[in-house]
Amino acid sequence: MKMTRREFLVWLSGTFCLGLLGWLVGRKLQVPPEPVPEAPFELPMFAVRPKHVLNGMSFQVDRAKRTVLANMESGGPVWESRGEDKFIVPGAAFPLDLSPEGELWVANIGRKRLEQLDPATGRFIASWEPREAFGGCCNPVRFAALPGGRFVTMEKGVRRACVYLPSGELERVITDQLSDSEFNYYLGRDAGKVHLYDTGTKQHWEVS
Repeated sequence: MKMTRREFLVWLSGTFCLGLLGWLVGRKLQVPPEPVPEAPFELPMFAVRPKHVLNGMSFQVDRAKRTVLANMESGGPVWESRGEDKFIVPGAAFPLDLSPEGELWVANIGRKRLEQLDPATGRFIASWEPREAFGGCCNPVRFAALPGGRFVTMEKGVRRACVYLPSGELERVITDQLSDSEFNYYLGRDAGKVHLYDTGTKQHWEVS
């Protein structure tokens, strides 16, 4: 049967409308895929609860008393130290670390430096600070002593993690995009490497 032009246009319009309606109904009936849950940012225990043990002694800080403590692992105190003069701890951070060579270092963050204590007696030995002073009121909030007298630090305010040479010169900046809060920063040792974590940005770095 031959259609007139008017009939053809009506048929074409109807066919298009039916096709469009079918496409819209099909889209509406489509079940959206289940969202994939974001993997949790798990922190290892060596970063959450780092241990500092040497020659049968464990080392901790008492932030309330601004002191460093040494205790026998079997029980009983060995010594208590207030550093060269005293530790200034205006915030929550009061980190310490044992170097691979067995040196005990403590961050006197109010004085923007690290202090070395004798692990056997708690006596002050030396201090270290970067050539260009740490920024802010109190840094570094996290640090680790690397082999050969180098240090890796995490600094609030400037929001960066760095590696420094024994001379205090900056070796390199690991990142200058840490999250705002120091409570997101974690640092620990495992398998001969130092691991830095930022739970705010869900980042992880390794330094050796």
